[in-house]
Amino acid sequence: MKKAILFSVIIFIGQLCFGQKGKVHDSILKKKIDSLVYVVADLWNTELDSAEIVAKHMLSYSNKHNYKRGIARSYGTLAGVYDNMGNAGKSLAYYIKAVNAFEVLGDEVYVNKLSNNIGLLLISQREYKEASYYINKAHDYFSGIEEYKNLPNIYLSLGTIDINTNASLDAIMINLKKAENFSIKKNDTLALCLSLNLQGEAYVNHKKNIPYAISRLEKAIDLMKIKDSNDHFNLGYSYLHLGRAYWTDGMYNKALLSNDLSLFHYKTYNSYQGLKTAYNSRKDIFYSLGNYKKSLEAFETFNRYKDSVFNKDKANQIARLKTEFETNQIIAQKQAAESKVKLTEVISKKNKIYFISTAVIAGLILLVSIFYFSRLKAKKKAELVTIELKETQKRLAIEKQYRDSELKALKAQMNPHFIFNALNSIQDYIVLNQKNLASDYLGKFADLIRNYLHFSDTGFISIQDEIHNLKLYLELEKLRFEEQLEYTIQVDDTANFDEINIPTMLVQPYVENALKHGLLHKKDNRKLHISISKTSDKIIECTIEDNGIGREKSKKINTKREGQHKSFALKATTERLDLLNYGRDKKIGVEFIDLKDNEKAVGTKVILVIPIIKK
Repeated sequence: MKKAILFSVIIFIGQLCFGQKGKVHDSILKKKIDSLVYVVADLWNTELDSAEIVAKHMLSYSNKHNYKRGIARSYGTLAGVYDNMGNAGKSLAYYIKAVNAFEVLGDEVYVNKLSNNIGLLLISQREYKEASYYINKAHDYFSGIEEYKNLPNIYLSLGTIDINTNASLDAIMINLKKAENFSIKKNDTLALCLSLNLQGEAYVNHKKNIPYAISRLEKAIDLMKIKDSNDHFNLGYSYLHLGRAYWTDGMYNKALLSNDLSLFHYKTYNSYQGLKTAYNSRKDIFYSLGNYKKSLEAFETFNRYKDSVFNKDKANQIARLKTEFETNQIIAQKQAAESKVKLTEVISKKNKIYFISTAVIAGLILLVSIFYFSRLKAKKKAELVTIELKETQKRLAIEKQYRDSELKALKAQMNPHFIFNALNSIQDYIVLNQKNLASDYLGKFADLIRNYLHFSDTGFISIQDEIHNLKLYLELEKLRFEEQLEYTIQVDDTANFDEINIPTMLVQPYVENALKHGLLHKKDNRKLHISISKTSDKIIECTIEDNGIGREKSKKINTKREGQHKSFALKATTERLDLLNYGRDKKIGVEFIDLKDNEKAVGTKVILVIPIIKK
């Protein structure tokens, strides 16, 4: 069927292009161009490839007969075809060519109609500043012509730009109310639905009068279902913002239902931008419902669609830069041609050959310079984009390693051996009917687990909270040592402030290492001393000192275990320190000191030097 349509179109075009010999009257040319435009319109929504072929032949035919209006209409038709194809770069290039051609013809109506189309295309590319110029240009021309059928769409475009440039709610509603009134006058149901949608979105964004926003969005959905239940893009948009309105008003179950419907319509329409926004809202809804697993899954899906949209935007941006360069070339060629005509007139009138020759040479040098520097500028821009992309990739890789390292550090502190030993000791108290002690230590164990889970996501922790967690941890470890552990924690008054923060879970792995490798292998007199002091306005120093067996003897014991022991906590902490220090002038330092008395190991001291981070 497609091939048959295309074959018929090509025969029709061949007859039009080659059936005339000599000069053709403008009225005949107009009829033939109108016929070709009708053919393109007939293929618009079914056979875009065929529509492109017809539009290109339309341009060729107009060029052959030097029919200026036909050339201008061909540019506009090709722009519309490429817009429907999703090729924003080519569409924008042909729209600009069409506007320039109609400006030469002095046709203000077509110039402003096409300016409105350019504005809509730029809005779809989220280039709101440039879109505002073209939409306002069309508005200034058509605002006094109430019979113009697309007047509601102009006000819708202005409202969309206002929403996305953070204009005040009053300013937004002025344009959207005009769009609503004109759409009712012109019986334009689609424009009315879009106006209601945007009004609802505006109120939700400003978090004002949410019940009114819900009523606007529900009315838009009802009208859309009556008009076209298969308009999946606009229905997806309506349900998305209705879900946001419900969520803002605390109606989370209704919000989730609307979000489900939004996802269905956006998936049917295959809108990556819409799906990205819907999954971002879905993340917030599940979080409010307390379903953190579903919230995380939605966030991960949002990131995947975000990357896809980012890559698509980059491709469109590159295509647009190319289009702007080609447009500048056309303008430069046009200016050069006009200059050449003027120079020829001067030569014929005044016969100043030397002056004109010099001017022509200077003009050529200028054009070559402009062309060269334009190429150089474009090359530098491309290099900057490449460097920026590489830096972004590198930063994302570092952030991923950072998150992985934090998870490893959390796993190291919450390792099964510690949990087993703590619970086993608590069980002994229960068996021995020491219920008060069992309850006391079980409460401490629960507090410690809760604190670890809470602070694992915060990144930084105050010194007071860190000391509190260390005390809970050491109290539980005393069970493991059967109360044969004496520890002291000394905090300098100058360091004990809430506004001074250090990285979360930084000190505990070194304390655990002192207990596990230094003191566990001693029979008695186990002592651990922790001190935290502020050595300067910018440095916190933490010292962990034990009177254990020393690092050398501990290493020998671990070697005898035939590889069964893995120092996972310190390894994860070392990797995390490298990531925390990445790109920083002031780095976190760690130093291990072997304590000896007459060459005999009497313990180990660890010194952590931590730059101060204030809230």
